[in-house]
Amino acid sequence: MSPKVLPLCCAVISVLMADHVMAAGTDTSLASAGLRMLWGLLVVLGLLLIIYGLARKRLSLAHSNRKSQIKILETRHLMAKKSLCLVEVAGREYLLGLGNDTITLLATLDAEKNHNFSATLETATEQHEQNSI
Repeated sequence: MSPKVLPLCCAVISVLMADHVMAAGTDTSLASAGLRMLWGLLVVLGLLLIIYGLARKRLSLAHSNRKSQIKILETRHLMAKKSLCLVEVAGREYLLGLGNDTITLLATLDAEKNHNFSATLETATEQHEQNSI
């Protein structure tokens, strides 16, 4: 837990406990006090989850390296445990087939962004047939 979150949690818990002590001074039923305590616990847990999510998102953005040599450009899921992945490594693009336990190079693409899909598919098919022979 981050140092900034701890004082906030302590403040919320102390407010809830003060409310509980004041409610105990009045004549309320045990069920009402239990529900109030449960509601307070849910609020505190909700705040903790929100703070945790924000901190995790902020830390993941801080650790991303924009000068990385390997970038995942796009991923398409085809079926369970099977997908295609377009990866850029040192300025070159590769189309990878991802299986349950395998990664297969399907095609090496040109650096230009205007790809002809049918020509790329033909080239990849020819390369795959040559590799399997």
